Amino acid sequence: MESKEVIESFRKQLDQVEGQGGQQVQVSALRAYLNALEKDADSSQEYRRQEHEGMLAHYTAKTQHSIEMLKAVLEAGKSALHALLIINGGAVVALLGVLSNLVGKAGGSDFAIALALPLLLFGIGVLAGATGFAFRYFSQACYSESDDDNDKYEKWGDRFRYSAIATALGGYALFGIAIAYSYKAVLLAFMP
Repeated sequence: MESKEVIESFRKQLDQVEGQGGQQVQVSALRAYLNALEKDADSSQEYRRQEHEGMLAHYTAKTQHSIEMLKAVLEAGKSALHALLIINGGAVVALLGVLSNLVGKAGGSDFAIALALPLLLFGIGVLAGATGFAFRYFSQACYSESDDDNDKYEKWGDRFRYSAIATALGGYALFGIAIAYSYKAVLLAFMP
């Protein structure tokens, strides 16, 4: 119980005694009443303390969950960009190996010309992955400078984040298109 609640309760009890015609209060009854109020005040204070600790625990758990989710999202984005670099970079290396084997072979120049576009697309995919990492860095740098949810750093962080996502999606699309062109080039090279 709060102090005002105790005083108000005490006044109500006195009004009740007065309403029944009493003008005096026994000391022993008053002590018993004060002991009961004190007991109620202690339990009320303990309840408030427990409620406060519960709210703090809930807030801590919620904050920890948000932090872990942010870490998971950042790690997933990083992994997606790594995968983009690896698959496009591996394709560039493989195509360069194929092209170096075609040099000087009869009929190899037509096949090499057909593989030039896929090589270019895979190379642009590598560039998209590297650019995605740069956008990811800039978005995190802006977010770290942000003071609230609507300042200019937050807005720039969002723009860089969306740019990183768009760049990664574009890099994956380029990889798919380059695979299709590579397949077409191989078919044309070995068809009679």
